[in-house]
Amino acid sequence: MIKVYNTLSRQLEEFETIEPGVVRWYNCGPTVNGLMHLGHARSAVAFDIIRRYLEYRGYKVRYIMNFTDIEDRMIEVATNEKRSVLEVAEEYLRGFRRDMSALNLKEATINPRAMLHINQVIEFIQKLEKKNYAYESNGDVYFDVKKFEEYGKLSNQKLDNILQEGTEDAKNPNKRFAADFALWKKKKPGEPYWPSPWGEGRPGWHSECVLMSSLYLGEVIDIHSGGQDLIFPHHENEIAQAEALNNKPFVNYWLHNGYINIDKEKMSKSLGNFTNIIDLLKQYSADAVRIFIAQTHYRSPIDFTEDIIDQAQATANRLFEIFLLVKWFSKKEDTDSSLVEIDNEMLKTVEQSRTAFVEAMNEDFNTSNAFAVIFNLTKEANDYIRKSDEINLKVIHSIDKFFDEIRSVFGIFENIEEDDSTKTIGTLVDLLIELRQNFRSEKNWEMSDKIRDDLKKAGIVLEDTPKRILWKIEEK
Repeated sequence: MIKVYNTLSRQLEEFETIEPGVVRWYNCGPTVNGLMHLGHARSAVAFDIIRRYLEYRGYKVRYIMNFTDIEDRMIEVATNEKRSVLEVAEEYLRGFRRDMSALNLKEATINPRAMLHINQVIEFIQKLEKKNYAYESNGDVYFDVKKFEEYGKLSNQKLDNILQEGTEDAKNPNKRFAADFALWKKKKPGEPYWPSPWGEGRPGWHSECVLMSSLYLGEVIDIHSGGQDLIFPHHENEIAQAEALNNKPFVNYWLHNGYINIDKEKMSKSLGNFTNIIDLLKQYSADAVRIFIAQTHYRSPIDFTEDIIDQAQATANRLFEIFLLVKWFSKKEDTDSSLVEIDNEMLKTVEQSRTAFVEAMNEDFNTSNAFAVIFNLTKEANDYIRKSDEINLKVIHSIDKFFDEIRSVFGIFENIEEDDSTKTIGTLVDLLIELRQNFRSEKNWEMSDKIRDDLKKAGIVLEDTPKRILWKIEEK
């Protein structure tokens, strides 16, 4: 049974979906007012892995992630750059899609955009008005939080103590109460606007996700996720609107990822301490970035330093080497394999590793513990290949199958099947190794060393182990 930490209840809960075998999941996507940075990637990769794990466990995941393309920060960027909000949105949306693809993120079922749902948002606000949860004031429309008695339950705050500092103007004279939040904003000079029953204006930020979630997933959904910074006020405000309108729970499980910190401060564009993904991927592989993120539990903060990302790259290189080695042996056709005694202890180790991996991931998707299992198995697999007198293909296939499952869940090394070393040069290298062994048996050290040295010049490194000679493509 999968257990999920629910931000709303602040405890682990057994995961049960509304519809058996189907997960309805809404993830708050980015505001496309700049390039994708590592803070965005942390959230995207963490939830991508959880989604992949749910699919690995047999669930069909309907995954909706929006793009916010009309919002105060969008308008600020457009004004500063003397461009339209649409131009800014289109440029950075293309950038996000490029970087998400580069990070091997699975495509969402749907990526709805706020600007394409203005009419539905207006209708949504009108429904709240009819139920007396929203009020118009001088062209703006606000949600009356005092009418929703459970306001503050997600962030665990009492209404009297809630401050909207930094999110809404608490001293706005148009409001009835300082914590009331905008559903519709009256147009200001130079801002984009749409016609509405309250005059020309645009939606507030907090309504788009509620509207699009219910539009594409239904009034009650299984999972709603996002960064911890969205708990209040954004997700708190989503709950208030959805549950006020529908009189039923909005979300069964709230998932929130921790921050990435630089010098003990949250990485964010507003603080200017962010690292763009497009720049990071010039130095590190996407696999290394994903491993860097996955080695920490998704709810915990990550400290970003150059040393730590360097270690993640080294880890990615080591894992790829053993995954590739197993993959190469699994493709060999050994007609005598049936005569080689099966190492039942190694088969047992693989199955125990799979069980431990599932147990770790079932406990609120604990990728940190899952990686401990992976590292242990890679060591065992490495020792098996290097130290066993004979290698049985049944054992290798068992290891390779589990490695394939790991790659699928974590979204890493997905090009390993097409790697040139396994398709083009592998057979030739093996022939040269066999020839070198013949020279060595004849004590022709000059020719033996020449084969080794020439292969090294070609980027192939040989490793003499006690039982056999292994090879790998040298890292550049």
